[in-house]
Amino acid sequence: MKPIFYFFALLVILSTSCGRHSAEYQRLQAQNDSLMNAKIKLQQEVDGYFSAMNQIEQNIEKIKDTEKIISIQPVGKDLSEDVRTKINEDMTYLYDMLKTNKEELTRLKSKIRRSAFRSSQLEQTIVKLTKSLEEETLKVTELQAELLTKDSLILKLDTQVTKMGRDIEDLKVETKTKDVKIKELDETIHTAWYVFGTIKELRQQKIVSSEGMFTQQRVLQHDFNKNYFVRIDARNTKSIPLYSNHAKILTNHPKSSYTLEKENGNFVLLIVDPDEFWSISKYLVIEVE
Repeated sequence: MKPIFYFFALLVILSTSCGRHSAEYQRLQAQNDSLMNAKIKLQQEVDGYFSAMNQIEQNIEKIKDTEKIISIQPVGKDLSEDVRTKINEDMTYLYDMLKTNKEELTRLKSKIRRSAFRSSQLEQTIVKLTKSLEEETLKVTELQAELLTKDSLILKLDTQVTKMGRDIEDLKVETKTKDVKIKELDETIHTAWYVFGTIKELRQQKIVSSEGMFTQQRVLQHDFNKNYFVRIDARNTKSIPLYSNHAKILTNHPKSSYTLEKENGNFVLLIVDPDEFWSISKYLVIEVE
C-alpha cells in the first residue's frame, strides 16, 4: 500500500507545481503582451509625431515656393486680370497653409506635453518648425503689404495719369483758345481798311465831310460808314488797283512808304513799306474820279 500512496502523493505534488508554473507563465505572458502593446502604441505615437512634422516641413517648403512665384510676378498697371486673379489665389493659398500648419503644430505640441515620451531631437525639431513657421508668416505678411503698396502706387499712378490726361486736354483747349485769341489779336493788329470813291460817294458815306465852302474837308471825323471799307491784312496787301486815272490819298501815310503807279491808264497804289505805311492810320481813304 505504501508504494501506491507515495505514487499518488508525487502526482499531487507534480500537479501543484505545474499549476504554479503555468500561472506564472500566464502572468509573465500577459505582462509581455502589455509591454509589447505599449511599445507598439508608443511607436505609433512617435511615428505620428514625425509624420506630422514632416507634413509641416513640406507645407513650409510649398509656402516658400509660392512666395517666390508671387515675388517675381510683374505687378504693374498693365497686369492682366488672369495674373491678378492668380496672385489673389496664391495669397489665399498661403494664408490657408499658414493657418493649417499653425493649427497642426499647436495640436502636436499639446500631444507631446500630455505624452510620457520624451526626446530632445523631437523637441528641437518642434522649436525649429515653430521658428520657420513664424518666419514664413512674417514673409507672407510683408509680401501682402508689398502687393498692397504696389497696388496703391499703381492706383495713385493711374489717378495721376488720368488727372494728367485731363490736364493735358484742358491745356489743349486752353492753348487752342489762346491760339484763337492770339490769331484774332494778330489779325486785329494787322488788319487795315481801305476805300476809294468819288468825293460825292465819300461824302454820302460820311467818310469825308466839310462845314463850308472855304473850310478844309475832314476825313473820318465821326459816324462814317465803316461797312463801306474793304478789310485787308496789312502785312500781305502790297498793291491796290484804283480803276481810275485820277487818285488822291486823303488819309495820312508816310509818302516814302508808297507810290502811285499807272497800269493800263489807271492808277495802282503800291505799298513799298507796309509797316511804315500803316503806322499812322489803319484806315486808307482814296479819292478817285
